[in-house]
Amino acid sequence: MTNLDNSIEDEILAIVEKYQKENTKLLNYLITDDEITFFSPIGNGSEITASDLQKVADILKGSFIGMEIVNQEYRFKFKMGI
Repeated sequence: MTNLDNSIEDEILAIVEKYQKENTKLLNYLITDDEITFFSPIGNGSEITASDLQKVADILKGSFIGMEIVNQEYRFKFKMGI
């Protein structure tokens, strides 16, 4: 299983943590080939804004593919260029 560099994880977490409940700070993701999917429980907080999704895409040097709700969680998918 592949993971992001810690510095990239920290940058992304700084963007998404404001959408999570206080003291949660979770960054759950799955990397497959050149795509990455982030998972966030619906009960964990609120849905991320389009501008913050673009910031995450910029960090990944890629693009936002889409969002869906599956099994009580948000799934945000990005194409990565890193």
